[in-house]
Formats: sequence, structure tokens, C-alpha cells
Amino acid sequence: MQAPLSTTVSKTEKVLIVPVVEHFDEHADMCAINWFNLKTPWMYQLYGLIASRFVTKVSGKLYFKGHLIRQIEGPIDQIRENLLIVCYPGARKFLELVDFRIFRLISVLRLAAVKKFAFGFTENILDKSTSAGSGDSRFNTEQIYLVHHFQGDSNWLRDNRQEIFAAARRHHLEVYFCGLTNAHIAREKSGQRQSPEFFMDGIVLFAANSEVDIENFTRDDLQTTFMRNNTENSLYLFSRTH
Repeated sequence: MQAPLSTTVSKTEKVLIVPVVEHFDEHADMCAINWFNLKTPWMYQLYGLIASRFVTKVSGKLYFKGHLIRQIEGPIDQIRENLLIVCYPGARKFLELVDFRIFRLISVLRLAAVKKFAFGFTENILDKSTSAGSGDSRFNTEQIYLVHHFQGDSNWLRDNRQEIFAAARRHHLEVYFCGLTNAHIAREKSGQRQSPEFFMDGIVLFAANSEVDIENFTRDDLQTTFMRNNTENSLYLFSRTH
């Protein structure tokens, strides 16, 4: 396993990106998964307005922002109302973001505004030339999103993704994002390391025009085979807000 990448934020504290896969490419695009509830929406909105300027400075890009409609299945304690996906052109770019002193200061707003915060890094394994996910601000407000995160052997999805994606298209779903967990974030202070909760080995987003299409897809043999290969599955309907 590759050694963690780190940046020093004070005399006694570091922020680390800790690889959890054998072949971690620090130069490849990586997407941060933010999965959380809100305590103070206006405070989080203020944080987001300021933070987005620094994300842009390191060439980061908002890929998806959405709000929970309802859970279809999965553990109740993993339900979160908000999903934010931000992609960066390499792990070092995320550490550059952390290096901004103002960004670290405004993170106090985020800590005060959210609860049940889960965070981790993923590799988006979609073929960019054919995927529906563009990561830009153009989207159909009428669409709904099936969000499926799982625990299990992510290599099964990597090896069989084209068949799963073809099954989704047969049911009129567009594959928007497919991320496999490749690293965690950690803070190390005075030799003690802490990481936020993250319970996903992978997460897939499908865009759909109706709940009927989503329901039909979740019954497809390929999707049910994929789910049986996992140790845990959580399915949700989300609306997209950006």
C-alpha cells in the first residue's frame, strides 16, 4: 500500500490522504464524496460560497449536489439528506486546497453547520467520452437520481461495469457517476490520527425520468446479481440541486 500523502497545517498537525487500494495513482482525477445532514443550512450555504472560490483555484469541479427524496433500502443509520461530489485533478490538488489558510478557517463553518458527516475519496471509473455525467451546471431539473452505495468487492463492479451500465440503459437510466473508494482523509495531531466516518466501497449514480424506470432497473437480473455480490447495499432517490 502506498504511503499517505500529507500537508502540514500547523506545528503539530497534518492532513493526510491515506490510500486504501494497492495501486493508488496520486496524479489521476479523484472525487471527494461528502455525505451529510445539515444543522444550520444558512451557515453551510455561506461556507459553500466561500469554499467554492478556493476549489476553483486548484482546478476542482463540482460534479453533483443533491438532496434526499427517500431511501429505498439499506441501513437506517447510514441515511443522509445531502450528497456533494467534488472532483480534483489529482490528490495533490486537494492538499493544495487544504493549504489555503482561509479555507481552513472557514471549515469551522462547515463543522458547525453539518452533522453525521461522512467523507472519502473515489476514482470515477466511467468512460468520460460516453458517460452522462458532465460535472457541469447543465442538468434536467425533472430528472431524479438513483444513488447506490455499497460495501463489498469493488473489483466485481470494475470488471462488470459495462454490463451493469448496459442494463441501466435498457431501462432508460443514464449512468452519471461511478466511484470506487481509493483513499480516506485523516488528521494527525501530536501523533494521533483521526478520520471521519466513511462506509462506502463504492457509489453509483443513475439519472432517470421516472421512478417506474428505476424500480424496473433495480429488479434487473444484472443489478440484483451485483447487489448479491455486496455485503451491504443502500439505495436512495435524490433530486439534483446543482
